[in-house]
Amino acid sequence: MYMSIGGFAVKVSTSLAAVSFAAAASLGMLLAQPPPEPPPPTGGGQGGASTGKAAASTPTTYCNPISLPNYPVGRFVRDATVGDPVPAKDFLWLVDKQQQFRELADVSVLWHEGVWYMYPSVDMAWVSKDSGASWQHHPLNIRDLGYAPTIVKHKGKFLLMASESLVYAADDPLGPFKEIGPIKLPEGLPTQIDPMLFSDDDGRLFYYWGCTPTEGIFGVELDADNPTRVIGKCEKMIAFEPGRFPWQRLGDWNEQPARGWIEGAWMFKRNGKYYLTYAAGGTENRTYAMGCAVSKSPLGPFVPQKNNPILRTTTGLITGTAHGCIVEGPHKSLWAFYTLKASVVHGFERRLGMDPAYIGEDGELHVTGVSSLPQRLPTASKGAEPTGWLPLNAGPKTVGSSDAPNLSGRLAVDDDMRTWWQPAAEDKAPTLTSNLTEPGAVVRAVRVIWRDVGLNTKKGANPGAFRYKVEVQTAADKWTTVIDRSQSKEDLLIDYRECTPTPGTAARLVIVGAPPGITPGVAEFTVFGEVRKQ
Repeated sequence: MYMSIGGFAVKVSTSLAAVSFAAAASLGMLLAQPPPEPPPPTGGGQGGASTGKAAASTPTTYCNPISLPNYPVGRFVRDATVGDPVPAKDFLWLVDKQQQFRELADVSVLWHEGVWYMYPSVDMAWVSKDSGASWQHHPLNIRDLGYAPTIVKHKGKFLLMASESLVYAADDPLGPFKEIGPIKLPEGLPTQIDPMLFSDDDGRLFYYWGCTPTEGIFGVELDADNPTRVIGKCEKMIAFEPGRFPWQRLGDWNEQPARGWIEGAWMFKRNGKYYLTYAAGGTENRTYAMGCAVSKSPLGPFVPQKNNPILRTTTGLITGTAHGCIVEGPHKSLWAFYTLKASVVHGFERRLGMDPAYIGEDGELHVTGVSSLPQRLPTASKGAEPTGWLPLNAGPKTVGSSDAPNLSGRLAVDDDMRTWWQPAAEDKAPTLTSNLTEPGAVVRAVRVIWRDVGLNTKKGANPGAFRYKVEVQTAADKWTTVIDRSQSKEDLLIDYRECTPTPGTAARLVIVGAPPGITPGVAEFTVFGEVRKQ
């Protein structure tokens, strides 16, 4: 059945986080301004408005986590009462009192007519028409069908479904989508969680699913003209093999050999081979990883690649990289989109990333590696590649105009989304100042990852725009604005922007405003650039 939670039609199926919210609310009141009327769902990322006097006009790079407008409140906590005890035996909670958080995960992406369409868990959809430099939010008529949506173009229609949902169809990737019905599987099989629809180039339609501690991934052919009808026998495609593949084991150290949560299937075909990717290790863990098996048939048998897992990163800003998709992109490029860990209060507090992929000379699927630094987007003459821009403010001193208890400025430059700087409650004009590596630092781009402390939709503390400026000290007594978001109306929890190359000795984040009731926490303030020889 469906019920309304937080304005969504939702399918209903059969520490640092404890820092004083009283202080947070006080500062939020000081910074809050009456929220503007929400604009139509456009803009987002570098291509949006209010980029500042010195901002770069045409972005050519991206940086993880992906900068997306309107990150939604997490699916499990849309209707949460902040401060209530967490549900008993819910191991995904990391604190003892309920808090709201933001969430996007389990992403499916469609490359269609030169445009990327993104369908993650919790809300749909986002669109990029500039190769991933910016994304626009386009809410569908069915914004939340359940976790792990899947989208496929099949016989001129776009089929969409999610975990335990009906199948929907539309003539356009953005709908409107109309109900077709449920996929009717034989009894005795795992529940239809984490579905994946795959349309082969011969017109046949296949279905993959599975999200259990040990059962693995299953697959079956569907009637190409009636996607709710199964053809043939359901077979296991991927098995849980913790002895053979220790990275499949559950846990932050893969310490649980009896469980793995094999899930998140995705099928990709290239050069006559079928590449079936999947996730294991638990989405709440830094060891969450993506593996791949290959076959000459869409229903196997599938043989694990030697190069496995294809995505696994356990240190640094971006960890827990799995449950996503492998899709084509601009200029015949290949990309991996994936979920990543950002869990402060709950294991489902997640973000999204993207990085180039390729088929190697060995015939196996590879991902170039998880990135947290700016990357150049592909062009007609050159593929995606690192910019060479590095953090200029990670090592030198970073201080806030004030600090809430135990939340100093250093926590905004520690390469960890689970910590943050927070100004003191009485600070009416918060700033965060970082010295830059010397000599010769030249600022090229800035990434701000916000933490909306005090999020509480029942009390009117809703997500919204953080308004700020970034200034670079270009002389002893001169600060030059390189990014100006002081008039922004965009809700960008992660905001990465290029700027005109600017030499300097320090960078300053000037916070102008925040959504009513929200205290601006800064999880990461990263100033990217290069050091020129003197």
